[in-house]
Amino acid sequence: MKPQLLKISNPADTSFNLLKLSVPNFPTPWHYHPEIELVLIQESTGKKYVGSSITDFAPGDLCMIGSYLPHYYKNDEEYLKPESTLMARSMVIHFNYDFLGPAFWDSPESTAIKSLLEKSKRGIQFGKETADLIYPKLLAVFELGGMPRLIKFLEILDDLAKSKNHDFLSTDAIQIRNEVDSDRIKKVLEHVSENFRNPIKLDDVAQLANMSESAFSRYFKKRTRKTFSNFLTDIRIEYACKLLQNDKLSISQIAFDSGFYNLSNFNRQFKSTKKITPLAYRMNYLD
Repeated sequence: MKPQLLKISNPADTSFNLLKLSVPNFPTPWHYHPEIELVLIQESTGKKYVGSSITDFAPGDLCMIGSYLPHYYKNDEEYLKPESTLMARSMVIHFNYDFLGPAFWDSPESTAIKSLLEKSKRGIQFGKETADLIYPKLLAVFELGGMPRLIKFLEILDDLAKSKNHDFLSTDAIQIRNEVDSDRIKKVLEHVSENFRNPIKLDDVAQLANMSESAFSRYFKKRTRKTFSNFLTDIRIEYACKLLQNDKLSISQIAFDSGFYNLSNFNRQFKSTKKITPLAYRMNYLD
């Protein structure tokens, strides 16, 4: 499936696009567009692919996805079954960087929002506290019209710009130059998403991209600013963090379930990435 450059049209009465989805599963393919996207998941679970990152989503998930940053939301398998009665629901706002004019963000009052929009090129994941604050305001944007709607949207952007409760989805903006680039990255992300708990050979991934190992290694690092090995480790560590957020599994079992087959290596890699041991991470989370 080739990635799609989507064309998003604004209604005649608004300077930005509002979209509510209520479907059995999210249908939008791997895609990108010039508009910046703010999306809040109201219902359903799955994995979201944003640039070179793979993370889970669930109700309350709030992200800002920058211009031309490839992304898609893939629901869990139970949402894809023909007999499923589950629903996937979200609220989405698309807007161009200059939707208020080319010089609006140059005003001193807009400095923080301008910085937010620039950072969105890496994809921004907001935490629950921020999502809870934004949710009723998003509902209001969809209900209001005219200037009150615009003012409420600017209030949302201001809240997001002030939020300290967020993380970047990518260490740097992914560099997608054309559809071939995007298709290769998509294949790699999906393969890692489905197989990261098992050993993954560089040669297998390089073959997916139709490249030699050395060429793929250079290509992947240039596009994502990470070596493939570091990228795979990051995915496994993030999965381990989710397992550590309860006390049902031992540290050694979590290491194994996350794709690490050596406990000391898991502890070393976890501490290197998170600056804390797995046990300390669990204790801090459960306190």
